[in-house]
Amino acid sequence: MLSYDITKVLHALAAVSATGPLLFSPWLSARLKRCQGDNKNLLLKGLSVADTYYNIAGWVLILSGVAMFWLQDWYRVFQLWFILSVLVFIIDSVAEKRLRDPANKALATLQPGELGWDENTALLHKAVIIQMVCTSLILLIMLLHSQLQINLLALNPFAHLPG
Repeated sequence: MLSYDITKVLHALAAVSATGPLLFSPWLSARLKRCQGDNKNLLLKGLSVADTYYNIAGWVLILSGVAMFWLQDWYRVFQLWFILSVLVFIIDSVAEKRLRDPANKALATLQPGELGWDENTALLHKAVIIQMVCTSLILLIMLLHSQLQINLLALNPFAHLPG
């Protein structure tokens, strides 16, 4: 049987774990922009590993969040903090699919200095920065919601709808 408190701790640890790799990734992507040929594979591998850890933590975060909703938090789906978190997550996903994935694919076949290298490393760096900011924003939204006495993010914009 699932325990709400254990699931909540797992959820919080996953949120921190998801943020960690993305705080390191901008440094790697910035280094990739100015790298020489011998560092390319190492830097791309580092970014790939960070992305893998980020994705694993993200799935744990999503699954533990679903478990928390199932156990007792189903009513939070319409609260402002949750809606904001989902919107920021969508921006993160779009950045990964539209910017990061195509840039990674192109950089796998290019060498530093070749035509297209600068554009794709800039695109990858932009995507990494967007993902870092989005993930940090989601963590901040969650912390603001759960820790502030004012609790401005607990607003429920659909609370007054009839029905």
